[in-house]
Amino acid sequence: MIDQKLLKPLGSSALSDTVLENEWHPVCGSHELADKPVSVIVLEERVAVYRSSKGVHALRDLCVHRGAMLSKGWVDKNENLVCPYHGWQYNSDGKCVCIPAQGKDDRIPPRAKATKYHCQEKFGIVWVCIGEPRADLPSFEEFENPEYRPLVCGPYHVKAAGTRVIENFTDFAHLMYVHGGLLGHPDYSELPDFEVFKEPDRVYTGDVPIFQPVAHSGSDHREGTTYIYVKEVFRPLAARLSKRDQATGQTLWIMLTVLPVSEQECIVYMPVSRNYAHEVDDQQFIDFQDTVFEQDKWIIETQKPELLPLDLQAELNHKADLLSVAYRRWINQMGVRIGTT
Repeated sequence: MIDQKLLKPLGSSALSDTVLENEWHPVCGSHELADKPVSVIVLEERVAVYRSSKGVHALRDLCVHRGAMLSKGWVDKNENLVCPYHGWQYNSDGKCVCIPAQGKDDRIPPRAKATKYHCQEKFGIVWVCIGEPRADLPSFEEFENPEYRPLVCGPYHVKAAGTRVIENFTDFAHLMYVHGGLLGHPDYSELPDFEVFKEPDRVYTGDVPIFQPVAHSGSDHREGTTYIYVKEVFRPLAARLSKRDQATGQTLWIMLTVLPVSEQECIVYMPVSRNYAHEVDDQQFIDFQDTVFEQDKWIIETQKPELLPLDLQAELNHKADLLSVAYRRWINQMGVRIGTT
């Protein structure tokens, strides 16, 4: 549930970040958006998302008349979003097309409109941009091709900055302790040297071998094995990884993408896909990711400072933190301010 304290009153402003305002943010799973509108919060701005025969749409969750939440209304037979207070009807462009209390021949005031936001559906997720998108969402075959059995895990509600969540995803050395016995083991804590590469729109690693005590569901291995990780951050609040069994080529892909609700609260969506074990129930993979994320969550929520330090002297960095440091430098150069200090 959305924390009602985060709902901004009429006339107040949302968080300001010229980078994140122009990014695509995940707001709900496709399966969560059916015939009723849904209220979401993006950078402290409340947004109403709804579905019509033409696709998904997003409007500012505010009726200009008396400030009611449009998301508490409904989609009528003409596929307009109806305000629950006085029945004002808004089309997908945000224009009010009907005010029931006035005559049919009366002119609707030009100011009678709701702010329209960019909205699209991809990877089994509905995405919203409250500014002007600086780029389209990338294409990743592993999360779009049904042959890889893509599914969406989450949502996971986290009382922490989204930047902290992404940085945790970039980290290798915690696998042996936070996920000890599952994704790593303290006896195999030493990390090999690995490379980090930077391009204008992403930072990523080369191959990083990690011993995992518990084999994946449906793996050809009955016991643990060494998986080859590659991690990549491709947007300020979106990353992905691959875990490949070098002997068999069996690969698990995970994307982690974050909705910044406020500076210190976010919601995480995690698409997962695989090229093996298609006979295994998808729920086993969802349950596994639920377990792993719960292990991460309490660590992230208790980190100090709460916001991610961009000054590399503020915390002690180690060679194991190469990708984390590259991530901090990258978002600092971009100008990301929300979730950072």
